[in-house]
Amino acid sequence: MNDWITADAESLIEMAAAFITATAYLAVAERGRFNLVLAGGNTPRRLYRKLDTGIDAKHLAEFGYTPPGAESPEKPNPAAITLPWRSTVLFQGDERYVPVSHPDSNYGMARDMLIRPRCTPPGNIFRMPVESGNPAEDALRYETMLRGHFRLGRTGGMKGFPPFDLVMLGLGSDGHTASLFPHDRRALEERRRWVIDIDAPPEATPPGKRLTLTLPAINHASNVMFLVPADRYRLARSIHNGEHPELPAGMVRPVNGKALWFVAEP
Repeated sequence: MNDWITADAESLIEMAAAFITATAYLAVAERGRFNLVLAGGNTPRRLYRKLDTGIDAKHLAEFGYTPPGAESPEKPNPAAITLPWRSTVLFQGDERYVPVSHPDSNYGMARDMLIRPRCTPPGNIFRMPVESGNPAEDALRYETMLRGHFRLGRTGGMKGFPPFDLVMLGLGSDGHTASLFPHDRRALEERRRWVIDIDAPPEATPPGKRLTLTLPAINHASNVMFLVPADRYRLARSIHNGEHPELPAGMVRPVNGKALWFVAEP
């Protein structure tokens, strides 16, 4: 599959939703559940709404999945297919230290656009804890939660990284992704931890403390997808072409998986 996918903004959302949905059903068929890491920020809002309302079955075949009965002439395609929600487990790629009700809360956005409309089972949601006032402890707590879910031992103990089925990422104008920022050597050089706390730079929105998945945790996913708006087309293209390996987004190179760039045409 071509890992560079571009289209007008509306068509791109449809294609991205089809890829996520196809990946979900294939994961459930193979392993019984779909482990999905959600992206934050404003870019995924329309995509989350599309995942809520569902997509046309015909688009799923483009990404390797055909719903049962979809090829039968006696059985027309369902009008809309949504994720297999009871078998979908949701995680966060990063979070800001703001209340859930704050417009900058990644979880708050995902809750309003996707989780609440679909009545996602509470046990299927792994929200990053940002209430304690101690980011270092919160990072350890979230990593421990993930290790328990994936049965990979205690933090700092057994080796291994979370086998996410799909990690969704955005792209900042400075080349950051999740909450991994350029020049943050401590974060970018982390090799053991799954989750860390970071200080977002003053130019970030908002600046200050955050939690984020690390590069090793992202790079051990089966699939990583970037969703990029049109105003960052050139930056995305240059990173995809290998011109900026020093930028955090350029460091996303799945070990055994694949990375796909869904980029809106300018």
